[in-house]
Amino acid sequence: MNRNMQCMNKPFARLKLLPWRSLLQAAFLAVLLVALPIDLLLQLVARADEPSPVLEHLLPIVLLVMSLGLPIGIGALAVYWFERLDRISINTSSLWALVPCLALVLLLEKWLLFKSISFSMTTLVLLAVGVFWKGRSYWRSYQRW
Repeated sequence: MNRNMQCMNKPFARLKLLPWRSLLQAAFLAVLLVALPIDLLLQLVARADEPSPVLEHLLPIVLLVMSLGLPIGIGALAVYWFERLDRISINTSSLWALVPCLALVLLLEKWLLFKSISFSMTTLVLLAVGVFWKGRSYWRSYQRW
């Protein structure tokens, strides 16, 4: 019996075949490259003695863009890094595996270092949107459309 038949009989065996190292590296790089500058920028803004009136009016818009746009950008950036690390292994399954890797790294980074990116179910959905938006050329079903 060949390897593919064994994987079909045991669905969890397919999880072992995923490129977990590359997935976690791509997730870590994406979260680090987005969260670090934003966290530093937020610390600089928080240290300001008196915020400007323009900043006070722009703050709700900036927070909305950060809460909605950052997870999509992190997901897309993770696919970009995954393409650079292990392009051969990219398929629909590996893109789905990238989403929990991003969630794990985002939770660890929030717990350990950065406080700028909040984690919620909305964040998880937006991470998936970013991953599959950037990785749409790797979908098997996308070729038929």
